[in-house]
Amino acid sequence: MREAVRDAAKAELLQNGILGLSHRAVADRAGVDPSTVYRRWPTRADLLADILVSVSDDAVAIPDTGTLESDLTAYLEQVATALSNPVHERLVRWAMAAGDGSDETADAAIAAFWTHRFQQAMAVIDRASERGEAGLGLDGLRLIERLVAPVWFRLLVLRKPVDKAFVKDCVAEALSTHPVT
Repeated sequence: MREAVRDAAKAELLQNGILGLSHRAVADRAGVDPSTVYRRWPTRADLLADILVSVSDDAVAIPDTGTLESDLTAYLEQVATALSNPVHERLVRWAMAAGDGSDETADAAIAAFWTHRFQQAMAVIDRASERGEAGLGLDGLRLIERLVAPVWFRLLVLRKPVDKAFVKDCVAEALSTHPVT
């Protein structure tokens, strides 16, 4: 049931945008009672956040390759691949366009999405610390921000492709601005 509702919510979002994302439309599309949708996802922000988180969780796994640099590289390659997917790009664009500060629903969903993604990505930093690769002075959240921002900008703003060389440069830049001592 949860997957059917997620799929229906994703389809509604892709077809009608954030303003067309309603519990009743999602319930109709999923073949469930609207109360089922309201009970699990009380607000439109909950629906949107769940869509974004589930899509990103499916597309971007947290790697464990054995080194911080290779983990960051594998992670960023997955992010680039996910954002290069036309469906994922549309979902992100809908969410970002709605999350411009004028819609509390979208803003809350986007905040929940980023909190979830950063918490998951911090596992890479935590494992590096456990292996002795990353010192206590490392600000993992800032490193992850510096890592993913250029890829998001390049793909979603400039609409240019991301290749392995670009990913490698992003990893090197992120690590040089946040050295792991």
